[in-house]
Amino acid sequence: MSEEHPRRVRWVEVLVVAIVLLVLAALLLPAMPRSAGEASRRMQCGNNIKQLCLGLQNYHDTFQSLPAGARQRTTPPEHLTSSWGPSWLVATLPFCEQKILFDKLMQTDAEASANDYVSVDLRRIAANAKIKYLLCPSSPLPETESLGGFLLVVPSYAGIMGGNESKVGPPAQHVIETMSRLVPGPYGGFAASNGMLPLNEYLSFADCIDGSSHTLIVGEVSDWYYDDARQQQNPALAFGGQSGDVAGWLAGTVVPTNLQTGREPVLADQVCNLITIEHAVGLNNKGGQRDTHPNWGTGGIGPRGLNNPLTSAHPAGATVGFLDGHVQLLTDQTDLYVLKRLAIRDDGGVIPEDY
Repeated sequence: MSEEHPRRVRWVEVLVVAIVLLVLAALLLPAMPRSAGEASRRMQCGNNIKQLCLGLQNYHDTFQSLPAGARQRTTPPEHLTSSWGPSWLVATLPFCEQKILFDKLMQTDAEASANDYVSVDLRRIAANAKIKYLLCPSSPLPETESLGGFLLVVPSYAGIMGGNESKVGPPAQHVIETMSRLVPGPYGGFAASNGMLPLNEYLSFADCIDGSSHTLIVGEVSDWYYDDARQQQNPALAFGGQSGDVAGWLAGTVVPTNLQTGREPVLADQVCNLITIEHAVGLNNKGGQRDTHPNWGTGGIGPRGLNNPLTSAHPAGATVGFLDGHVQLLTDQTDLYVLKRLAIRDDGGVIPEDY
């Protein structure tokens, strides 16, 4: 009987295995840095929103109320009946390590009635200001836009003035009636005052009946929307509008009253840096969505549209901040009924734990 010897591994086989491993590594390694890079960017985006939420909280601690989501300037120029007041982003500057910039804006505002928040003097101060926490690092949208030769940051984030629940849920689920706090908005949409950052109103935490951990206050609007011709459109809330002008992160509103008092329709040229929740997270009218979702310029969606949806370039969803300061990534699977409940401060609706 012949003696059996163990089979020897040939160098050719070793070489083949090594080549296969190298090919797999070459395929996988490029994806790993991209994944790690996006995770880092998403974390930075969350930190930005966290900073804005903490700025709003510190404002409340100082003044016993939140800032108005947007306000009209109380002393308009003599030749105008109204003028642009500041946005909530201006109000939070000193609480987000931007006190020097805030003080310069306030001083210039006080020097002349003509210095509203789209005036040359205030734009000059804000021009080229490096306010990194206003920008999502994953966003493909332009970081700045020019207004009269001054480059102003275009924020990736919007304050949430409320939600439109008229199309969501049976009446029996409306524990507190909120429809009286809606008025018509631009592009066939709605403007709400049932959230925590409405126009020309200063609310306190006590007004948040649903609880600070269940009420949205800041959301991300930082990715392209598409029209039916598949053209990219910029949904940012700080520029554009029906007249095509630019207002920037400084501007709040020219609407002279709060929405409950005035009851007048709100135009896209009248409000900046705010949204009313009307659509699902991630809505962008791209691909198959074109059959069912609003075209650009309809459904409240358009240049400076008050119903522009929460969007981002993050692969998993859009980042939002709550009144209590916690930050969360909402996916495009988030139920629209739940999303609108989160945007309204006092509807009394039940929010599931696993939204």
